[in-house]
Amino acid sequence: MKKKRPLVLSVFGILLCLFFLLPKNVRAGLDGDRTLIAQDAEKLGLVAGPVTNGKGYSTVTLTLPATSPLSMNGRKTLTVREFFDTGGTIFAVAWEGSLPPDLSVLLGDKMTRVPKKNLSPYRHQLFVQTPDLKLRVIGTARFRAGNAWIPTRLPPGFRTDQIRVQAP
Repeated sequence: MKKKRPLVLSVFGILLCLFFLLPKNVRAGLDGDRTLIAQDAEKLGLVAGPVTNGKGYSTVTLTLPATSPLSMNGRKTLTVREFFDTGGTIFAVAWEGSLPPDLSVLLGDKMTRVPKKNLSPYRHQLFVQTPDLKLRVIGTARFRAGNAWIPTRLPPGFRTDQIRVQAP
């Protein structure tokens, strides 16, 4: 019994070191890396379109293909637009459609800023304002739209009314 204890402690020590030394799970979503947008599009069942460049930022639009089983033969829609700065950090997202997006994918680690009581699918409006997250969701049972952004990450001259699915 006493011989097994040092082995268990050694294994535990190695696992603890690996936890702190290995890179964290990098993902897209707000404050995430734009190179991982394709992975999040796949999680949402969407297809990424071309990148569009603006002044100090770029966007990519993700759409639900009509051939997707989620679209129910084209009757359901979802379009997401992600905004990222010149360094590749996502600072804003917008969405609209008859299917609600998985906010945990779009908001990434910022999802922890949204109070759980506000995530009811029956809510028609949701507004969250914290120093590092602004979130707005509006809609009905058949259509939802929303946007979220990190106020401190907005590029110079960027206006929050640009955070929408359709290009300004």
